Amino acid sequence: MSNLPELLNGPDIDQQLLHALAGQYTHAQQLWLSGYLYGLAQREGLSAATPKTTFAAIPAATQAATAITVLYGSHTGNSKKVAQRLLERLRQSGREATLADMNEYPSKNLKQEKILLLIVSTHGEGDPPVAAEEFYKWLHGPRAPQLPELQFSVCALGDKSYLQFCQTGQDFDARLEALGAKRLSARVDCDVDYEAAAEEWINAVLAQLPQSVPAAANAAVLSKAASKGVATESQFNRKNPFEAPLLEKIQLNGKGSAKETWHLELSLEGSGLHYEPGDSLGVYARNPESLVKEILYAAMLNGNKLVAFEGVEKPFRQILLESVELTVLNRELLEKYAAWTGSAPLKNILQDPEALRAFVWGRNVADLLREYPAAMSEATLLSFLRKMPPRLYSIASSLSAHAEEVHLTVGAVRYQYNGRPHQGVASTFLADQLAIGEGLPVFVERNEYFKLPADEADILMIGPGTGVAPFRAFVEERAERGAQGRNWLFFGNPHFESDFLYQTEWLQHLKKGTLDRLDVAFSRDQAQKIYVQHRLLERSRQLYERLENGAYVYVCGDKNHMAHDVQQAFAQLVARESGKGEAYGEEYLKNLKKQRRYLEDVY
Repeated sequence: MSNLPELLNGPDIDQQLLHALAGQYTHAQQLWLSGYLYGLAQREGLSAATPKTTFAAIPAATQAATAITVLYGSHTGNSKKVAQRLLERLRQSGREATLADMNEYPSKNLKQEKILLLIVSTHGEGDPPVAAEEFYKWLHGPRAPQLPELQFSVCALGDKSYLQFCQTGQDFDARLEALGAKRLSARVDCDVDYEAAAEEWINAVLAQLPQSVPAAANAAVLSKAASKGVATESQFNRKNPFEAPLLEKIQLNGKGSAKETWHLELSLEGSGLHYEPGDSLGVYARNPESLVKEILYAAMLNGNKLVAFEGVEKPFRQILLESVELTVLNRELLEKYAAWTGSAPLKNILQDPEALRAFVWGRNVADLLREYPAAMSEATLLSFLRKMPPRLYSIASSLSAHAEEVHLTVGAVRYQYNGRPHQGVASTFLADQLAIGEGLPVFVERNEYFKLPADEADILMIGPGTGVAPFRAFVEERAERGAQGRNWLFFGNPHFESDFLYQTEWLQHLKKGTLDRLDVAFSRDQAQKIYVQHRLLERSRQLYERLENGAYVYVCGDKNHMAHDVQQAFAQLVARESGKGEAYGEEYLKNLKKQRRYLEDVY
């Protein structure tokens, strides 16, 4: 194989020569060879800035011979993890399959598929993840083909705190059936603790698959996904969190601010936990004691009564404090409660999406019990409640700059509802209850896509409010690495005097050159409100030049308004500076997303 690099130097590869060459090796050797060639391409500078469809060079006849395709659409990487686990189980059972990202999968190949195993997350309130948007729109459009020869199964990932739980997976499942495909096994909807449910789905799929399946010809795709090394994992994870001692807690807002933002520093010493800029820290918090008291009073229940929860008897009050979700209402809880109580008003609310959305906003479990009272036992109330999910916070530090530490930027959520104080569970637990030296159960949640590019690339960071957190990590990491790419930050908040988060650090980075530019928008410091999207449009010429030179865009913060407004600003500035109009600006933005040069971490 020493002459392979010379044989493959040119852009046009002789297909007959390639097939003859491949025929000299066993199947296992072919898999190794595909990984070797992929590695050569990467070493020669193939970058994410010029993404390449992994199926492009595969002849149609070869694609048609592939028996199983595992297709995933991921936002942070969890759907990809499930897909890779499925691929591993398929291989262990003696089957081969192709693995493909929806972002790269050619839609025209779908008609030739025989078995499609689809894993997809739902982003926010029912939206497909960016990586799945184009394929989703195509499949739900008029050009989607009839698929009478296709067998399929869907694993949907989501979060029950959203009303449109697993909506994207449900949409794919229904649409494939409508196009004539046959369901191989039932769809499974997974909550944030997705691993057990996903494994059940994998087992169900394997039980329904044919025992003998032809080897997948698309070995390059398989090898690309499977050949990436797996980093050594810490013993601490979502199921077994690490008790991280709190080292420091500082309020970042000045006197008179309407906001309450905290900087927290936690020790990871002895944990073996590692993270990269762009990852999140999972935090297990406790419910406010005041809320637990309200619930016990509203339902007239005994907090001292021993109740079984997950196989262990505990005082009911302790279970409410530590183990179940109380601050957020979701559809599943309301459906169970309405069915048990027989409440006609609640059932009517559940039938009206707008009424349901309005009802769950701001209310907690105490509100539900107070407004729709019913006599019940402690065990009955527990049967309605969801297990307490962890809260995820963007990591605000670089491990290179702060060895064995992790930093967070947390905005405390407090508000009034019906004349009574309400609060977010994790943010106020961190602000009010966690003291210096106390341990906080944490784990690292990797975000595979919200990652820094090559050191030479420029980055544009848009992070108003606590959305600035990951960009503190980005800039620290690039400073430690001596990265040559320029770092430009757009930050916004209400007031310069009281809300300029990490002001001293940003000025130091500007002085040292590790921050190339800083644009700020303090919305309430003048009569006319100014936000980060306005600053983007003011700098349209310079921003467009950087985009044309390969810059990456990162957006973090509010998904309901800011993220949309920032997208619109980028589309507008491209339309303006290119001179090619709005349609071109929209297409340009769409391509940035497809190339993963426009990335969001929004909530």
